[in-house]
Amino acid sequence: MIDLIDECASDLSLYGYKTKSLDKYGICVGSLAVDSREKIEKLGFERGDYYIINSPFVYELGHECHQFMAKLLSKYLNNILNSLKIEKGDRFLIVGIGNPDILADSLGKKVVDKIAINPYEEDNNVFKIAPNIFLNTGMSTFELVALVANAQNVDCVILIDALATQKIDRLGISFQLNSAGITPGSAMQNKNKKIDFDSLGIPCISFGVPYMLFASDLVKTDNQNLVLAPKDIHENVEIASSIIAEAITKSLGLGEFV
Repeated sequence: MIDLIDECASDLSLYGYKTKSLDKYGICVGSLAVDSREKIEKLGFERGDYYIINSPFVYELGHECHQFMAKLLSKYLNNILNSLKIEKGDRFLIVGIGNPDILADSLGKKVVDKIAINPYEEDNNVFKIAPNIFLNTGMSTFELVALVANAQNVDCVILIDALATQKIDRLGISFQLNSAGITPGSAMQNKNKKIDFDSLGIPCISFGVPYMLFASDLVKTDNQNLVLAPKDIHENVEIASSIIAEAITKSLGLGEFV
């Protein structure tokens, strides 16, 4: 299973993939609209708009770079919300996917923890959950998301999950955002039900950062489940989760993030 859209073909420009190098922090932004049956079949990705922000020095350049990244992610999240005709006042469910007990898979939970909501306010329109994984709960992520989304009558689901990459130098530095939803556990090659518009009946937006690389992508090994992660994984996930949490907070008008 390939998680990053720009790793699914050798020449994505044939399908309309565009890249833009920014003048700040060595950042490069890629975008692709998967908007036809041909693209879906050729690329293996669901219909939607995809953005990838590659930020190779995000963990080295400090607070100003992190702030710039958060604004950039918020900008593209706003683009997606506008294209879906979703407004700030609509009802949102924010979902942190993954196993919080494993650092390389804890991104979703950490983002959710850093987003401040107003549950006691009568007009609160943002809800958040971190449903953990099937092995720990006995319930699939899709079942739990569908249950809460229906109970709260939400208009949009925002999902955050750790991804996998095929290239070791991309661990932790590629921030992907799309309007196509996500398949929980795809980085670990688990077969779960997709969380997207077709399965839930409401728009699903997903954020992801690759923190896992299968050892088989580097060397021959009989252990297909052996996963490699960055050596500074704890600090990296803390920074990336803060960036994503701030981006979502800005776009939904929630005020300060935690």
